[in-house]
Amino acid sequence: MKRKLSKTSEFKKVFSEGRRIEGKNLIIFVLKNDYDFNRLGIIVKKEIGKAVVRNKIKRRLKETSRLLNKKLLPGYDIIVMAKNNIREASYFELYYDLEGLLYKEKLFL
Repeated sequence: MKRKLSKTSEFKKVFSEGRRIEGKNLIIFVLKNDYDFNRLGIIVKKEIGKAVVRNKIKRRLKETSRLLNKKLLPGYDIIVMAKNNIREASYFELYYDLEGLLYKEKLFL
């Protein structure tokens, strides 16, 4: 089983049934799953910038998610969506924004 969300149906389920939490640079959607691990999906829209910019943001979000995943409760599908103002955000701003949103949702051990 892959530890990432990849199918459209998986994304649609999290969007429709999951809980939405909005931060300064990110929006996350969280839904309990039936596995003993978390699955992650990252969305960076084309309006944010060219492919180089979008890929840089995705790499930063993947790394912050990887670091935070060790501290999270298992068994959740999490979608991280970038807002338009994310281009100006530093890596640390993304890290603390994501950490704060996950803390709000009470996903930490």
